[in-house]
Amino acid sequence: MQKHKILAFLLALVVSIGLWVYAVTVVNPNDSVTVHDVRVRITGESALKSDGLMLTGGENQTVNVEISGRRSDLKELSSSSVEVIADVSNIDSPGTYEVSWKIGLPSTVASGDISIVSASSTRIKVTVSEYKERPAIPVEVEYVGKLPDGYVRDPAELDRETVAISGPAEEVGKIARAVVTVDQDGATDSIAEEMEYRLVDENGEELEMSEYVTIADPTVYVTVPISYYKQIDLKVKIIDGGGATQNDVELTIEPKTIGVVGSEEALKDLEELIIKEIDLAEVMKDSQSWTVTPELPAGVTNRASEKTVTITLAFVGIQTKTFTIPCADIERENDVASLEFGEPSVKITVRGTKEALSALRAEDILVIADMTNEYDEAMKTVTLRIELPKSTTAGVIGGPYVVQVIETAN
Repeated sequence: MQKHKILAFLLALVVSIGLWVYAVTVVNPNDSVTVHDVRVRITGESALKSDGLMLTGGENQTVNVEISGRRSDLKELSSSSVEVIADVSNIDSPGTYEVSWKIGLPSTVASGDISIVSASSTRIKVTVSEYKERPAIPVEVEYVGKLPDGYVRDPAELDRETVAISGPAEEVGKIARAVVTVDQDGATDSIAEEMEYRLVDENGEELEMSEYVTIADPTVYVTVPISYYKQIDLKVKIIDGGGATQNDVELTIEPKTIGVVGSEEALKDLEELIIKEIDLAEVMKDSQSWTVTPELPAGVTNRASEKTVTITLAFVGIQTKTFTIPCADIERENDVASLEFGEPSVKITVRGTKEALSALRAEDILVIADMTNEYDEAMKTVTLRIELPKSTTAGVIGGPYVVQVIETAN
């Protein structure tokens, strides 16, 4: 029995050795293979950026690599499963460098089981540039084409006034501005759309940017208001009164006309605009000025930068005179016995020619107080009605004239 056990053990050992030799020499022998077009992967770019640098060349290279190892491992290797890894984190200044690399294998193959026999390149050539950020490059608009007659455009409105661009300093540093080109040829309506821009240098020459330049927003939304334009005359309506007519005044309007925009239909019949009515009876001074903002019809806009108009009126050839009328001479209508005037007199101002005022006397002026209908109980005043002789050309100005009233016991 002991001899049989020894013989069985020796037989098993011989078989095991034979199987191992077979597996090593026949089933999985060592061999070598060349993997073509192995892509290069660059690492360490974040370290470059922290030093104000960036990679601007070398990342698109490939390498042919001859690798030896067991056949079972070599079957796992191909241009899609193997990569060449080059680390650029030690580069600290711009320039062109040759850096070493290491092989990157699939997870199913241990690095110790294979070896590099040869490679088409032992080092990877890379280019490193200074990195620059331009967060606020100004955007400008240029126009091409011609608007139809009678149409004008207002300044373009952009959804952003600047654009952010970053990349190699030698490229980004040349950018002076971003230019949007708007074709206005034949346009009768406002233009509003998303538009691309081009980058130009300080001489206006267009710059071609490399793939390493990053543009945050490649377009801007542009709105160009386009409207029909017309010049209209400004007018003032004069209401005669107070002894004066429009022939007795000098009137100036500055400006005399304004440019307005709107639809062609809205402006078709608009030739002039009355911007104010002036009742001469209410103008007390020899000259007076008003600042007016013209009220325009719906759909019409004043295109001038200054939206107000100055009106100046001056009387010519007429003057004013003040008459003192005793309250005892006031004619009382609808009289109330318990109401008495609380003032001895009231002053009435009259305007007219020198001759008309010279001929007018205080006793010619009729002052009437309606003690019922014109009495303001809260204010304790009565509003007066003033009448001049029909023969005079003078007129009363100012007013309304009132007199204080005292309530007495019956």
